[in-house]
Amino acid sequence: MRAKVGIARMNKALGEFLTESGRVEFKMLLLVDRISDAGLEHLFDEHSKESFGNKIKWFKKWCDFSGVSDKKKPLFQKVYWKIDDLLPKRNFLVHGETWEGAFKGQPMQPYRVGVIKDNLEYLDEFDRGKHGENVFSLQQVKDVSAECRDICANLDALMKPG
Repeated sequence: MRAKVGIARMNKALGEFLTESGRVEFKMLLLVDRISDAGLEHLFDEHSKESFGNKIKWFKKWCDFSGVSDKKKPLFQKVYWKIDDLLPKRNFLVHGETWEGAFKGQPMQPYRVGVIKDNLEYLDEFDRGKHGENVFSLQQVKDVSAECRDICANLDALMKPG
């Protein structure tokens, strides 16, 4: 029974993360629409075809092309840095598996274990207690969701006039 509760909490946290991550993607699109002369339909068509990593490149290209006020440039740079930092975490969470384990004296708990490109041993490494940047506890998943909310708040601030 305890395992089911832990997995249910992880699933809830992952669902919240997906919601927040989707908001980041959508607000990136809305900001580009706000600052550029291109129509939303055109932007949406370009944006919707891309993976998250390519959406980041697309976002930066449009923002740099459209230009931003000197006053807002520091906040744009902060958003650029934060979305770059989010990308690998997002990919590990989306492209991962939920496993349970008890490591380093911790009780049995769920972890999200992201696929590591060109490493078929990533789950075996997890089982052996080797936890790298691809392993997320429940709290770490919640922390990434909070990072998404922070990015959204910055994107909202960039959309305000001035």
